This record gives sequence, C-alpha cells and structure tokens, in this order.
Amino acid sequence: MQYKSFLIIFLFFSILNASEKDEWQFQQFDIYFENDLFFQTDGQYSSGEKFSLLYFVPESNFFMYDLFLSQKPSDKYINFALVNQIYTPYDISKKEIILDDRPYAGWTYLEIGYHKSTVDSLESIYIQVGLVGPSSQSENIQKFIHEITGSELPQGWDNQLKDELGINLRYIYNWRIEQKNKNLQSVIIPYTEIDFGNIAISATGGVNIRIGWNIPKDFGMSTINTGSEIGISTYKQHNNRFKNKWSFSFNGNISASAIAHDIFLDGNTFVDSHSIDKRYFVGSAGVGFSTRYKNYSLDYYFQKHTKHYNSEKINHGYGSLIFSLAF
Repeated sequence: MQYKSFLIIFLFFSILNASEKDEWQFQQFDIYFENDLFFQTDGQYSSGEKFSLLYFVPESNFFMYDLFLSQKPSDKYINFALVNQIYTPYDISKKEIILDDRPYAGWTYLEIGYHKSTVDSLESIYIQVGLVGPSSQSENIQKFIHEITGSELPQGWDNQLKDELGINLRYIYNWRIEQKNKNLQSVIIPYTEIDFGNIAISATGGVNIRIGWNIPKDFGMSTINTGSEIGISTYKQHNNRFKNKWSFSFNGNISASAIAHDIFLDGNTFVDSHSIDKRYFVGSAGVGFSTRYKNYSLDYYFQKHTKHYNSEKINHGYGSLIFSLAF
C-alpha cells in the first residue's frame, strides 16, 4: 500500500503548488475532536479527528474557483486538512463478525477545500483522497484513544473493511440570513450538500440557527461530516474578524439526507466484505454553543441521528469539540 500513500501525497502537493503565484494569507488553525463518549456509548460513528489549515486568497486565477456557480463578488479561501474517522459495531468486546451490526471501518484522508464567500452565501467544494482499511491505521488510533480515556479496548478489528483507496467529492452551498435587535442577534444558515465517490453518494439539506451576542459575520460552525469550513467570513469582512473581542451564541441544527451509497455500511466497493442493509433516508438534529475571545474560539456540539441501518437498535449520538486559533 506504500505506492498509494505516495500517490495521495503527490496529489496533495500538486494541487497545493498549482496556485504558487497567489499570496495566500494563513488565517486559522482548527482541531476537531468528535466522539460518542459524550453520549456514554461506544459504537457506530465512534470517533473523528481533523486538523485543518485555512488560508485567505486575496487574488486568484486558479481554475477551480471559476467552476463555482456563484458569479457574485466574492472572497476566496482554501483549506488543507488531515482527517481520520472510525466506525464500529455497538458491541466491541466480541472478536467475531456481528452479522446484524455495522462493520469495523476506518477512513484516513487528506482534504482540500475551495471556497467562495459572498455577502450572503458560501460555496465550497472539497476533494478527499485517502485510505479505508488496515492502512488507515484506525485500529491503532482507536486503541490509543481508548487507552488514554480508560475505555474498553475493541476486540473485533480483524473483521474490518479491507484496504481501498477512497476518492470523494463534496459540494456545499450555504445561505446566510441575519437578523438583529437591540440585545440579541440571530443568524439562519440553510445549506445543501452533495457527496459523490466510492466513499459516499448522498444528498443532504439542512439549516443551522445561531442566537447570541456579537455573532461573527461568518457561516457558523460545522461537524466533520456536515456543513462547510468554519472561520470563513462573509465578503469584505476578512479584516473585521476581531472587531469585537468576544462573541457567544447558542446553536441548533436539523438536517435530512438521502443516501445511495455508504462504504461504511455497504462494505468494500471492489471486493467482498462485511456489510449491513442501510436505510436510504436519515435525519439528524443537534444543539451546542460557540464562544470566542479575541483570536481563540471554542465550539461544542451534540448531534443525534436517526437509525442508519435496519437492524440498528437505537438512535446514535456523538459530540463535537472544535478549538480554533485565528491569525
């Protein structure tokens, strides 16, 4: 699998160098930690980690930006991220395959996102390239997390999905509707999302709602799987990010998805593997808060999903914790 790792690195840096003439401005560093331990469970979408670098691009003639539908005046951004996500059955104490539960699976990938921000919309397209299977190192990552949190060690990773190169595209469009009164602000951010690749084929529609004080002129928070990149300002607001020293908001989210393919339920694309009969329509809802002081931000979110496959016994939930440092 080494050649695939070199291919991923090559693709990553080839796209990075494609805009070498642009004077990018490093804007934000984000650390995501998602885990169902916040709900005191240990299964399904078990954990996710993401390390992301966001750049503001003052001027760009890179072809990818011209592919977006929006022709409004806009600011351009680009982000690079390293991500790992882990999925397991509910009972991680068993070594044998659990036929009526989801497979063990891990997905480690590099992500590049291109973003156009207008006064009332954000358009994003992501390219994700990585590895599913033992080469994702998800077994070692999960066991390390369980050791430091004092959780039970999973026993069934010998049954995980087999190695597969994953390539996925994600397109997201956010709208932004802001309302103000004397004491509070509220922002409504409807969004649509499409995923296409051998990892997932799906379409999602949803809305984020924020209510608080000094809410930044951006497009709110997101989880690893839902919504666009955090920290992207609306058009011409890039230099006004620190106008207010602090901000706070309560956040809510509701969404619905139609799913044609999900490798973490359907199993490997090209070889036989453990799989489970999925549901083609799922919903989710979440609540949380965002707080910022100067250039430090902390977001916390609870997300609850309807059942993703027919034999799933309960609705699954997880928590998202995001720390951001802006420059």
